[in-house]
Amino acid sequence: MVPTYGSSRARRYAYYETRKDLARPGAPAPLRVQRGLLEKHLVSHLCNLLNDEHAVRRLTEIVEAAQLRSTLAAAQELANALGELPTAEKALRSLLAAVTFSQDHIAVQMRAHALGIDGEGHIAWSITRPTRRPFREAKLRMDQASPMSASNRTLVDLLAQATEVQKLVLASPGMSMNQLGQQEGRCRTQLARLFRLSWLSPRIVTAITNGTQPATLTRKALLMTVLPVDWAAQERLLGFNTAAAG
Repeated sequence: MVPTYGSSRARRYAYYETRKDLARPGAPAPLRVQRGLLEKHLVSHLCNLLNDEHAVRRLTEIVEAAQLRSTLAAAQELANALGELPTAEKALRSLLAAVTFSQDHIAVQMRAHALGIDGEGHIAWSITRPTRRPFREAKLRMDQASPMSASNRTLVDLLAQATEVQKLVLASPGMSMNQLGQQEGRCRTQLARLFRLSWLSPRIVTAITNGTQPATLTRKALLMTVLPVDWAAQERLLGFNTAAAG
């Protein structure tokens, strides 16, 4: 598999994908996995394993006390490195020799020497495949009596994306936009713009869902305008007549 990217409107997603040039007749169907989802799943399971001394002992089958102490210390050091974004990639590369997908699990080959064990051997381990899609699975549904115009549908979709980003940010209070962007394989700047839109004035949101927003209120205008926190100021800036609001 190789890293690749896909785009949807202004969004860009990172994937791992089966190399199409290696496909042969009768081979399994090509596979595409979201990079952020896979890496988060793998790192989470690795951290749980490396922090569990009993699991490490069972996996390595080490019985000699000095070697076991050395291996547990190496495992703890790797777990700490995996828990920090700046050191996680280096730790993964030092530990993992291969990752293989099957129908119901992921087979992992770990380098023995990364765990303080002499030699060039590998340690086999497996975990379940990730099944839950990330926050982009959420959708905003609007029921209307009349069909929604294409331009208005674009704005409603934009609001739905903003709500999804808000949920992601609030669920990860310790992470910066840059860290979230790397985790999800998305542009940090785009995430920040969408997050800003998630605090849009209720009056503006209602106008968009009803299709009564000013003609100048486009997707580009919403994304590129630096919106104030005050709702009334947002409405004035985006062309709403606040004097008639009342």
